[in-house]
Amino acid sequence: MMLPSNYQHIVLRGLPYERGHTHGEQARQKILDSLAHYHAPGKLLPWETSLRIIKEVYLPGIEKYFPEALPELQGIADGAGVDLDEILFLNARYDLARVRGSTIRPCPSSSNTSPSKVAVNGHGTQNDMQELQECTTAGFLAESMSNGDIILAQNWDMSANVYLKDTAVYLEIHPDASEDLPAMFVMTEAGQLGRSGFNSAGLGVCASSLMSTEDYFPLDLSLPPGSPQEPLLPMSLVRRQFLHNTNFANALINVKNAPRHLSNKLIVGTADNFIMSLEITPGSVHLGYPSNGDNFVVASNHFTSESFQASQWNDRYPGGSSWFRAVRVDQRVRPSNNKQLTEESITEAFCDHLSLPSSVCQHMEDCTVKNVPDYPYKGAQTTLAHVRYNLTKRTTSVCKGPPCMGKFDQYSLPITSNLGQHENREIGVNYTIVNGKLRKQETSQ
Repeated sequence: MMLPSNYQHIVLRGLPYERGHTHGEQARQKILDSLAHYHAPGKLLPWETSLRIIKEVYLPGIEKYFPEALPELQGIADGAGVDLDEILFLNARYDLARVRGSTIRPCPSSSNTSPSKVAVNGHGTQNDMQELQECTTAGFLAESMSNGDIILAQNWDMSANVYLKDTAVYLEIHPDASEDLPAMFVMTEAGQLGRSGFNSAGLGVCASSLMSTEDYFPLDLSLPPGSPQEPLLPMSLVRRQFLHNTNFANALINVKNAPRHLSNKLIVGTADNFIMSLEITPGSVHLGYPSNGDNFVVASNHFTSESFQASQWNDRYPGGSSWFRAVRVDQRVRPSNNKQLTEESITEAFCDHLSLPSSVCQHMEDCTVKNVPDYPYKGAQTTLAHVRYNLTKRTTSVCKGPPCMGKFDQYSLPITSNLGQHENREIGVNYTIVNGKLRKQETSQ
């Protein structure tokens, strides 16, 4: 069977539940395929452990810190014909992949100070996981571009299963006018609310994996099941919440205040000609900016901020291609850094093949560091997609697979102003979970 040359583009309109239901209906088979993959022995945590984290940590966290996401998540579940827990499982895939092994520290509230030994499905307490997730990301100021636009770019590298099973999607989201939200374009796995993307107000975010010794297991295992736990957000929802803003400062406040238990690196930007990197850990956000006359930032998967290096915590990433991918992109864009870069030349930089197949442009291969203890992903991997977000024009160019051979598609959003918007607001609707279903609690204006 020949694979499609691009990922499915789904247009979502209306109120959150309606949007989610459309998402779930149109991507139903992709969602079922992803669930089958991640439920397979050895992929993520055992289902009983994952389910407890979902019910006791993530669901309370979403209800408290991102309640407007719940109707959309419930809509996805209903549209796909699965339980809400399964959709939360997909949205927490990044997090659940990083909380096993001999080096993950226990929940800080726990009286147990030993590392959390959580069994892999069918594999005792081994630390192996089956997919590598590495990404290379970059942001470019107007001063670097020949047309004066602001660009974010990314190679999304992860499990080859997503490519082979065609389970990624492009979501074009047009909220109902009553929500006072910008339109959004996100690239993600089917069933998830977002991974990277941009919005009609000109805000954008790209993400790459980080691992630090500050990361921790989210359950206090000294407490019996059902006891109150610290409510936390999965990292994918932190990124989606960023895009619900039209004001850059408020979006950064959302990231800073989001309760989390893992590390993640974001490159964020605004059409107002500003970009920065955020090295996020459970307790801090370490900041990076273009420096020394540079008009761009580039990132891979290890910590580079001086503030993190000076902290008590260490980088858990094993090295490998992360140590040269950002450098290679830097070397390829730097000669054209001042008003000479084009979107096409940025993509050419992301086609770098040093150390192929473990390169910036990653071709399908088995993991090259699978014998490193506690490394989270061990299976076949590839560049799933390359994407450029033009925050000035509110357009995106994206291809399935490595950019050196991919077919590019273009999409656009309307350009909206950030004036008169109110991000940290109550929508006027509260929700509660009754018998596993989302129910409206009250409506007010």
